Amino acid sequence: MVKNLLLIRHADAQMPQKNERDFGRKLSEKGKSESALLGEYLKKLPFKIDTIYTSPSVRTLQTCAEIIQQLEVAPRIISSEEYYEATRNVMMAAVNRVDDIFENVAIVAHNPSISNLYEYLTGDSQGGFVTGACAWLQVTAEQWEEVSGGTAETKDYYYPGMSSK
Repeated sequence: MVKNLLLIRHADAQMPQKNERDFGRKLSEKGKSESALLGEYLKKLPFKIDTIYTSPSVRTLQTCAEIIQQLEVAPRIISSEEYYEATRNVMMAAVNRVDDIFENVAIVAHNPSISNLYEYLTGDSQGGFVTGACAWLQVTAEQWEEVSGGTAETKDYYYPGMSSK
């Protein structure tokens, strides 16, 4: 069975204000635009996203909200603190715990977590994800717990503003 995994870095965020925690940073105007473009890209994929797992930081939740506005069917959103400042091992454990009822899953999180997970799953170096970037990976597995290093194939890589193919 083929499963689709979208690894998404949150869109551009405002610089932190005095005494503002990183967790509370909001999307910039550029980030709102990036998120909308990302949503348009995701809408054109040959499958519908079942669920989005996300960090609960303000900028990741805002990225999700902007994306969903572009989609025809809103996926389930599951927010978990484990996606905030996560190590590659934590991210991989989260992938392995995805419910098997979901075949098409997106993760919206932060760098370097997203880049490190991408490199582990594909064996390729993307060189870091710019804000609003998305890697579409496919894995052949019956269950998410079977997904491990080197088992994913990159089907596409998108970032807002890239030229059309």
